[in-house]
Amino acid sequence: MNKQELKLLAQKYLEGTATEEEKRLLNQWYDTTNDGWVEHVNTKIPETEDQIRLRMLNTLQQQINNKTPQGQKTSSLKRLLTWSVSAAALVLTGIFTWQLATKKEVPKLVSVPDHKIIEIVLPDSSKVWLNAGSIFKYPKTFDQKNRTVELIEGRAYFEIKHRNKHPFIVKTKSLNVTVLGTSFDVRAYQKEGTTKVNVVTGKVGITLKNEAKKPAIMLTPKQELVLSKLDHQIIRIPTKEIAVNAWCKSQLVFEQENLGNVFHVLEKKYNTKISVDNKNLLNERISITLSNQHLDTVMQILSFTKHFKYQMANDSITVIK
Repeated sequence: MNKQELKLLAQKYLEGTATEEEKRLLNQWYDTTNDGWVEHVNTKIPETEDQIRLRMLNTLQQQINNKTPQGQKTSSLKRLLTWSVSAAALVLTGIFTWQLATKKEVPKLVSVPDHKIIEIVLPDSSKVWLNAGSIFKYPKTFDQKNRTVELIEGRAYFEIKHRNKHPFIVKTKSLNVTVLGTSFDVRAYQKEGTTKVNVVTGKVGITLKNEAKKPAIMLTPKQELVLSKLDHQIIRIPTKEIAVNAWCKSQLVFEQENLGNVFHVLEKKYNTKISVDNKNLLNERISITLSNQHLDTVMQILSFTKHFKYQMANDSITVIK
């Protein structure tokens, strides 16, 4: 789509004369330009529509700056930026106007950076904590029937405000969790091959995506449900972790966990790669609570407890039994 075509589409958007196909093309252009609607939230305070619009315009300006060859005349650059901001303003205003007219709100999609834990206050004042690498989608406002959010990837801990006739639903790729008001943890990292749900307070109902009409599996405090994505087998076991939500406080709590999983968590937390020479070591169990110690200190504690040696080099660790 060239500049003239984009400008004409934006004008038609504003005037309300754009066809559905033209609206689709305009939204497709924005998605391609800005890699979709991804909110990198670093604050507990949600952005307003005006703040989102301004940030999007700034992003487009930066993209144009980055694509401008060195030595190009300042006047030419200024004209390009002026046109781009004007066109973008028309596009964004049209998008918001159209969404308002069709009563469709753009959901917020939160992508959590590495080494970050993000706390979000939802529209009903419920709270959710998102672990590093998580992708979470939620609406600006909840509808009258239910409060639905989606954990696309990662781990989230929820503290949900009680609403008798307004259930709260967490959707994942493999199962749905429904509650009225409670606190619980959902872990759904794709490469782990399992989805886990732990209840801290209250009671939750769990249904599989492809078996929504079957009665929900009820889970109560100190219980954990594990769904294997390989064979779709469900097991319900006592919660292994001492404190399910300890990770929200930047603590790592392991209760009779095998070292393979411990090393995997450390790789995520410290952005490192841990290689183990003796694979039998990965199956050894350990109970330990770690806080924000330096990685070398953590490895010293683990090596002393489980009697192994290790070598650290740059961003990798080699463990030797």
